[in-house]
Amino acid sequence: MEKTTKKIAGVTGTLMLLSMGANAAVAFADDGISPDLQPAADEQVTGAEGSVVAKEKVAGAFSYTQSKVSSVADIVRAMGAAQYLCGGQASEVGEANAADWVIAVGGQVESPYAMTVAELQQDPDVQKTLIGCSCSGNPADGGASVNAMVRGVSVNVLMKKAAVSPEANTAVFISADGYEVALPVSYLKSHQCPIVFDVNGSSIDEVMGGTNQLWLGSTSARYFARNIVSITFETRDEAPAAPGTPEAGDTYANLPNIGVDFGGTIG
Repeated sequence: MEKTTKKIAGVTGTLMLLSMGANAAVAFADDGISPDLQPAADEQVTGAEGSVVAKEKVAGAFSYTQSKVSSVADIVRAMGAAQYLCGGQASEVGEANAADWVIAVGGQVESPYAMTVAELQQDPDVQKTLIGCSCSGNPADGGASVNAMVRGVSVNVLMKKAAVSPEANTAVFISADGYEVALPVSYLKSHQCPIVFDVNGSSIDEVMGGTNQLWLGSTSARYFARNIVSITFETRDEAPAAPGTPEAGDTYANLPNIGVDFGGTIG
């Protein structure tokens, strides 16, 4: 039975700006204002050298939603930007048949196994989940932030099938082209991290290209490994830093317009 859950992404949710207003102070020279544009007496403040400061009356409202699903076109555009803004993966695998694509799960596990994407699609634990994705280098218009309704199987489910060793602290996702993402096992256990094969009701090949992709809610797109061929569990002297932490260097992840609001260098 397919399960449906919602992952509302931190501040990654799509922002819809209807209108926004605030008191604005604008200085004019007395002889440059048309009589029709002179502010009312109760709105005038005399400034330096006789200038007049007028308070504009601005009415409006600001609203947002974190549950709006982005269009496929917006997802493609945003994820394309992520390839340049936050090191997302851009490679393709040519004419590979997604259904026959094999993902091996091994390393420090009791029951290593391999499964095709077709088998993954038939898994009883397939979930449909709303997941937000953004980039730590999000441009001023917030264009590298999207919400997508994805379908896939949580890495937690795959971990249980393999019976991962309690000592293992690192999961390494390796793509066909050698792209590698290492994540702490503790992070995977506490987050919704599916291996996705469907985005907004279309196969991932039609939307993103490729056969499968790791999605992490409220997390920078640079972790979204594509065309995964193996997931290996191992014990390292020190587990990799969790996404969104200072140690990982992406603490600004999922903050639209961060470059405008705070300035500085975004990693």
